[in-house]
Amino acid sequence: MRDSASAFEIPLARGEDLGGLRYGFALTGPERLAPGTACALVTARGEQRVTIERVADERVTFGAERAIDTSQACTLVVAPWFLYERLQQALDGIRAAPLALTLFGKQAPKRVATELARDHAALNASQRAAVQLCADSELAFVWGPPGTGKTVTLVHVIDELVARGERVLIASTTNAAIDQLLAKLATRPWFAPGTFVRIGRSEAETFGAELADVVDRRHGARRDELARLRRRIGEVEHEVRHAHALVGELAPALTAQQQLFAAPPPRLRAAGLARVFAAADAIAALDARGQLRAITERIARLERVRELARARVVTRAAEARDLEARVVAEARVVLCTLANTYVSPLLAHERFDALIAEEAGMAALPALFYAATLCARRAIMVGDPRQLPPIVQSNDDDVRRAIGRSVFDVTVPEPARSPFVAMLDVQYRMHPAIGSLVGTLFYGGRLAHAAEQVDAIAARAPFPGRALVVVDTKSTCERSAKGSSRVNVVSAERTAELALEAVRGGSTSIAVITPYAAQAVAIRRLLAARRIGDAVECSTIHRFQGRECDVVLIDLVDAHPMRPSALVADAPNLLNVSISRARGKLVIVADVAYFDAVDPRGLVATMLRAAR
Repeated sequence: MRDSASAFEIPLARGEDLGGLRYGFALTGPERLAPGTACALVTARGEQRVTIERVADERVTFGAERAIDTSQACTLVVAPWFLYERLQQALDGIRAAPLALTLFGKQAPKRVATELARDHAALNASQRAAVQLCADSELAFVWGPPGTGKTVTLVHVIDELVARGERVLIASTTNAAIDQLLAKLATRPWFAPGTFVRIGRSEAETFGAELADVVDRRHGARRDELARLRRRIGEVEHEVRHAHALVGELAPALTAQQQLFAAPPPRLRAAGLARVFAAADAIAALDARGQLRAITERIARLERVRELARARVVTRAAEARDLEARVVAEARVVLCTLANTYVSPLLAHERFDALIAEEAGMAALPALFYAATLCARRAIMVGDPRQLPPIVQSNDDDVRRAIGRSVFDVTVPEPARSPFVAMLDVQYRMHPAIGSLVGTLFYGGRLAHAAEQVDAIAARAPFPGRALVVVDTKSTCERSAKGSSRVNVVSAERTAELALEAVRGGSTSIAVITPYAAQAVAIRRLLAARRIGDAVECSTIHRFQGRECDVVLIDLVDAHPMRPSALVADAPNLLNVSISRARGKLVIVADVAYFDAVDPRGLVATMLRAAR
């Protein structure tokens, strides 16, 4: 990453010394920081390493290695590879890891049959079996194919563990997965902010569970006082600067007046004094020497006020840090990204009973290992080994082995046969025609189908009344390529036309999915030309994991005279993600003969035959 990525800069303003080599600044740009971030602070005196402690209220607090002049301009320089550095530091600090070793298959997990503490009758049989496994075993994998109610099941698992008195750490690779789970948790009667705490900023609704919201509810007056103190410090500094300017106006005149027969020096008028004195008229009535004395005394008083206010800010800021730590320590369920488990200073000394990793199949193995070291009793991995693994932008074999494999592949390489895997087997998302295709190709025919209100989607254009359609382009293509990306003008035009038909047919949830970024760009231009760019979302497959839409159009792109592409032909997880996003209508745009010719027994050719 150092070789290929660039650092970015964040200008800072209105600095304050919080004591103990801690400093606070106002952020003048977007908040692209997180507590625990290590970055460089650049000032006129040079550069030093600092560590972010808090980001809130458009201000950042950090610890420094040496003193900083807060009156000078400062810039934070953030390197995108800092997460790997922090993860490596966290791994270096591990002293014991029994649960992590169990998670990675190096120790046999214990399993003891227990009676469930809560009623889970609302769940189907496979979902209840998953809850039971999570309650019984030190190690559990909840295998959730698309639309099988993985999040609903997870809410019941959390309810069960909390009812047993366990403290739970919930971590995911993305904020979106945490937000989705939190939204489900918030509907439960036992959900309470403070008992549930979300660490990290989110643009989504957090239902009062975000750490800053919990702190504000308990001690909102402290935050208001800090804001008042900072405003007062700013006002005082402005008055001090103006008072010094007044002294500068008076001093030359008083020096010249020291001649025996010189005229009396001119006095300052009330208008100029009003920015420093409330009773400006009374000060204006004094002679110049009296004015200078009054201004000097005023500067001394203002500086005392400023120092008292700064001391108060230091005290209140320290109290705020302590309060945040106390809120996290008292929480029974903490939700955060996996990165925050090793970056956030608030979690450095926290310990939990259970780790629940959402989207575990996409999680980097070292991050999962570290998160498991924070927990003592059980590790629960929630995900789907038939969907996307961790994304690794490296071809190095060691890198791919270390962070390019899924934890499912490491610990339960044959999930259908493992006693520590509970597969959810009823899908509620897809039309039965689409669900059958997904279940046959990727889940051994084990999925049952119970989706409701999808026939109405299938009834709309394009292809009214059909839920699953293959559109055969039957032609060679004009093509262009940049690197490994591809563009097929013929299929792009056909896909854009189908999207237009879907919009005109009344569908409001439409996605266009393609394996190639260049093709996605080309299709977006065509959608914009048809004035439906805002009505249809178009992107690559990776962007759609965890999502669903009523209508999905898939453009497979590849056609003669292109060479066979490993991206599509040898990537079953990509295909699974793409075809399982659709609720009521799935349209696959492809050159059928091309895939039959390239690899007639391959997955793409098999999928197209089954879909037709």
